[in-house]
Amino acid sequence: MSVFRLTAACCLALLLDSLSPSQTPPQVLVTDSGVQTVTIGPGAPAHTIGLQGHRQLITMDTGSLVYGLRYVIARDPKEPQAAIPGEGYIGMPQPVDCNWYGGGFFDVQLNGQSIGRTLIHSLTGRSSGNRGTVDFVFDHSQAVVRVRFVALAGGDCLYAQVLLEPKVEITAVRMAVRCYPSAFVSDADRHVLTPTRDLAQGQRAELDIAQEWWTLYYDRVYDAGHISPTHRGVGPCAVLWPPGQTEKAGFTVGSYGTDTVFTLKPAMRDFRFVFFDYAGKTNAAAKSDLGERGKSLLDELTAFAFTDPSLADWPLPEKQAEIRRALASLPEDKEAAAQYDRWARELAEQLTLVRSGSSGAIMAEADAARTIGQWDIGLPALKLKALLNEI
Repeated sequence: MSVFRLTAACCLALLLDSLSPSQTPPQVLVTDSGVQTVTIGPGAPAHTIGLQGHRQLITMDTGSLVYGLRYVIARDPKEPQAAIPGEGYIGMPQPVDCNWYGGGFFDVQLNGQSIGRTLIHSLTGRSSGNRGTVDFVFDHSQAVVRVRFVALAGGDCLYAQVLLEPKVEITAVRMAVRCYPSAFVSDADRHVLTPTRDLAQGQRAELDIAQEWWTLYYDRVYDAGHISPTHRGVGPCAVLWPPGQTEKAGFTVGSYGTDTVFTLKPAMRDFRFVFFDYAGKTNAAAKSDLGERGKSLLDELTAFAFTDPSLADWPLPEKQAEIRRALASLPEDKEAAAQYDRWARELAEQLTLVRSGSSGAIMAEADAARTIGQWDIGLPALKLKALLNEI
């Protein structure tokens, strides 16, 4: 018993030491709700009421802000691989549900077809180094598409990438983003600010792509902190993008919500954006921040490495050795041994393809991310079982 207590004390000391703030580098806390199913009821878009809803939320806490990204659709009972978006399918309910709309703010269309009408292949999130990553992967008829969002520790924005692996010739790429700046209100005074002009509610704009490569959406009535009998202003939101990927971009400043539509260059395969939710900041503070940081953010986005090192550099041989040590104390657990052996063989193929960057890498990475998640979830229980078996 004394040996066991000594071992436990040593383990506790090592654990506490590992949690020492002075030794823990800044990280992004990633939390996954898992898939949740509901029966869609009144209040939802009419075409989805009574159907089964499919939802999953992943949050990324940078230490200064929490961004939540949600997949939200209805299932088609007659077509298992189809999805029925209500108001959208990729939402951002945090920091706030308005701004970049929690019910669906991000739509990608290839050759006139929205990828959101195909059931998602996978939605995964993970933390590694100083970043958090969320991947929405779609196996669409026109292309395999990965929509990746990255948050940095201590950061206040989201870096987004749309990556394509075409199955057919891509002749048109269109992307639309939707926001309800500061509050869900109609007694508003909506505006959109660009680097060169301020557009008022009701105005239609086709942007000068070379000069206007960010947009800030705000409300002059419902500034952050403004309170009416029924609503409170939370602050504006913004998006920034590289001019070189865009053929044209435009919007009408809506009295309620605003949809901004990008026509992107169909020969490209990598499209990038930065999203801000300025919840808690006034219009003046957001304008000043984006005006000061815009050029450096554009340079950063252009050079940003969206490759996830936690997958590309995942040390399979070391992980296998760790599993073998645990299973050595559990010779009777044939099921766990077979499971980890199967995962190891799958990962060896998937990670080789991921590192090659060749066709099929998006799906290989998505499958590897799910397998690694299952591997890591099961490992602590396996180690504990092995430890108890030795006592």
